[in-house]
Amino acid sequence: MSENFSETYWRVNDHLADTLIWLCHHQDCFDSFHYDTLSRELTVHHANGSDLIRPGQYLNAAYGVLVTS
Repeated sequence: MSENFSETYWRVNDHLADTLIWLCHHQDCFDSFHYDTLSRELTVHHANGSDLIRPGQYLNAAYGVLVTS
């Protein structure tokens, strides 16, 4: 299945690389991200604060600011 990383909406799956590629396509909506390899947690820092990103969450870059579910 081919993913469309340029879409403004994204459902986080079990493949970290897919989410990182999507984030790289939408760099204007967040400040930075951090992945902790020991705890396997991805944290994204953006204008509304910081969010821990987990599989199953929805990400939205439609408004120029990252919105998470």
